[in-house]
Amino acid sequence: MAPRIAYTKQAKTTPQLLAHLLAKGLAVPDQAKALHSLDLIGYYRLLIYMRPLQNSHTKIFYPAVEFDDVMALYDFDRRLRLICLDAVERIEVALRAAITNTLAPDPAAGPHFYLDATHFSNAPGHTAFMKAVCDPNTAKHQPVDHYLKTYHTPPHAPIWAILEAVTFGPLSHLYANLQISHRKAIAIAFGFDEKVLVNWFKSINMLRNVCAHHSRLWNKNNLVNAPLQVHALKAEFPSHADRGRVAARAVTLVALLRVIDPTSNWKQRFKSVVQSCPAGALQKAGLAETIMGFSPGWDQRAFWN
Repeated sequence: MAPRIAYTKQAKTTPQLLAHLLAKGLAVPDQAKALHSLDLIGYYRLLIYMRPLQNSHTKIFYPAVEFDDVMALYDFDRRLRLICLDAVERIEVALRAAITNTLAPDPAAGPHFYLDATHFSNAPGHTAFMKAVCDPNTAKHQPVDHYLKTYHTPPHAPIWAILEAVTFGPLSHLYANLQISHRKAIAIAFGFDEKVLVNWFKSINMLRNVCAHHSRLWNKNNLVNAPLQVHALKAEFPSHADRGRVAARAVTLVALLRVIDPTSNWKQRFKSVVQSCPAGALQKAGLAETIMGFSPGWDQRAFWN
């Protein structure tokens, strides 16, 4: 590794940044519009949408690439994140309900089962969930706040109030760290093996974080917590090398939504978003929608119709 050096670069103004893009070969027919976008979105945010449209070595834009191509890719990724978040929200709510409805009425568990570490498969998992329970932001949630002001025993609110206060991260880790008998009982609501669900919920949580924090999604290939392939859906999953792309995670969203809400039209709306991918911009860089993990003709398959 090369030794670190002092950072001496000076920040550039928006007009200077635009001049830099012009020097790199980007066509900008409407410079006033481009300056407005750079001012309101930011050069460094748009930069991640410029990179696929540039030569990776010289950073020169491919021939005929325009600023509007960059914006089209940026806007497409935004729509893709929003449609994915819509599905994640449905799945998150369903997981909260499944945990509550399965364990809270169970005499062997009960409304406050999470206080007892014996319901968890490992001590660190219990400790991590209790950290989320004791987080000050959890206590600010109205049902939890009401409980704490009204009751003194047990010291924390029942599971249904707690789960409404925690985010999908602690929720997915709670499921993963429960005793296997609990996981199997909860899994019945989703129609998949508990091992698959542990993986899928972690995968969906990663997707949720990318979308919620406005990160790049469309061409990202993150194999960490990539979704497991299940035999019944084997034909729908991309190859292992592409298992970290949005296409694979979309398969898990559709599979779960089919159980949660059989009347959902999410997959049709998702297809419409993917089909709005700016193919013309990608073609200038020699790319296609397959970079998202979708095989040719994917949208004609029975699974997606």
